[in-house]
Amino acid sequence: MARENTKKNPEKAFQKGLSELKVRDLPEVREALYRILRVTTPQGFRNYANGLIQNLDVDKARQIEALFASYGVSNPWGL
Repeated sequence: MARENTKKNPEKAFQKGLSELKVRDLPEVREALYRILRVTTPQGFRNYANGLIQNLDVDKARQIEALFASYGVSNPWGL
């Protein structure tokens, strides 16, 4: 199945937030993000993290922001 749009969308990417986390927090945050995004594979996770998935709804975005905020990252959006 081909992706409709393989162009990265920095406004919907949270790679910047991942890079601002403490290394010790990364596994826990990644696990929570898998649950929020309902992904089960590393490739699916990377597609969201890099902004390749265009249909990130508002509820998921708010949950992601709250998760990063709980780890001291105020603005996770971007590459």
